[in-house]
Amino acid sequence: MTKPPANTVDREIGVPNNSHHVDDAIRLIHIIDDDSALGAALSAGLEAHGYRVNFSNSAEAGWAAAHEENPDLILCDINMPGKNGHRLLQELRQDQELGNCPFIFMTGNPYYADPRVAMNLGADDFLLKPFSLDTLVACVSARLRRSDIAGHVEAGLVEHLKNGLRRSLPHEFFTPLTGIMGFAEMLDQDGDQMNRTEQKEALRNILLSSRRLQRTLRNYLYALDRLIPDSHAPFPVISTAAVTQIMQHAAQSAAERHGRRGDLVAGISGEAITGGAHELTLLVEELVDNAFSFSAPETTVEVRAARVGDELHLMVRDHGRGMTRAQIKSLGLFRQFERNKYEQQGLGVGLFIAHQVLRRFGGKIHFESTKGEGTTCHVSLPIALDSGAKP
Repeated sequence: MTKPPANTVDREIGVPNNSHHVDDAIRLIHIIDDDSALGAALSAGLEAHGYRVNFSNSAEAGWAAAHEENPDLILCDINMPGKNGHRLLQELRQDQELGNCPFIFMTGNPYYADPRVAMNLGADDFLLKPFSLDTLVACVSARLRRSDIAGHVEAGLVEHLKNGLRRSLPHEFFTPLTGIMGFAEMLDQDGDQMNRTEQKEALRNILLSSRRLQRTLRNYLYALDRLIPDSHAPFPVISTAAVTQIMQHAAQSAAERHGRRGDLVAGISGEAITGGAHELTLLVEELVDNAFSFSAPETTVEVRAARVGDELHLMVRDHGRGMTRAQIKSLGLFRQFERNKYEQQGLGVGLFIAHQVLRRFGGKIHFESTKGEGTTCHVSLPIALDSGAKP
């Protein structure tokens, strides 16, 4: 959609009335405002600073135009006839194509002049009219720069993911596979000479190696799947009873995999949440597995879940070696601390998986840790709005 002619100059903004042709590689800003004169002034000002600019005079027109042009940033008024800016942003953040587009609100109405409301809806910045051209350009430049940094970080994480898998997969696949084949050959060749206890031990080792291989494949496939844009199909509501059962089973599975079922201390009281049962299993199992991996046998791993306000809080606490503040801040994709000092198994994707599940569920996570004493992981999940008191 073309913008209105840039023939009106806003004195507060002080825009020069000139324009020039720019290459398509120049950043594209889309302005949405029902004030066409102001839109023309803003357009001229941004074009004078080297941006390409398109303009729409309503949220509906802006939605359609943004999908055609895929702008680098959207600058949108809040109070407009019909669909207002708040509703437009909510819809954009759910859109597969434009969900990550930087978005700046602007308003001259004191009723809407609450930056916190804007940020809670997912806005990247907020401008209160009237504002100067310098303020506008600085704001746009900062948001685009942050978007570039985020893009570089994401690309770096993806590359880190690929490199980590390339280094880790052969070991993580072939080690349990070797165990399965070895014990199977033992039973095949010497099973008749083995007593019942030896046979059961061999079968148990085959089972443990099979579970480890299954978990490795599951995590690998999930991690790869998260490189693909999320589906926007709504999640179902998992009932209170199902959430409790899933969490209990996931914690027990992690303990059994480490041969430390007696070290697990669990007190889990679930609540209905909106999410996927498979991903909830992944979340709990990976966090509990990390706790066992980073703590010694015969020390407890505590797993508790209970409702706190309108959230379900999950706590996983170990009494292992703990982490420094710097290590906690660096938690991320395929990060395994002090691997040269402590033998660790796994691809290192556990926390990556946890972060991805929580992003999809709308949850949060944070860690508390003391070096040499242990780590506590706190997770909060929003309780389903229609959960009520039903089991």
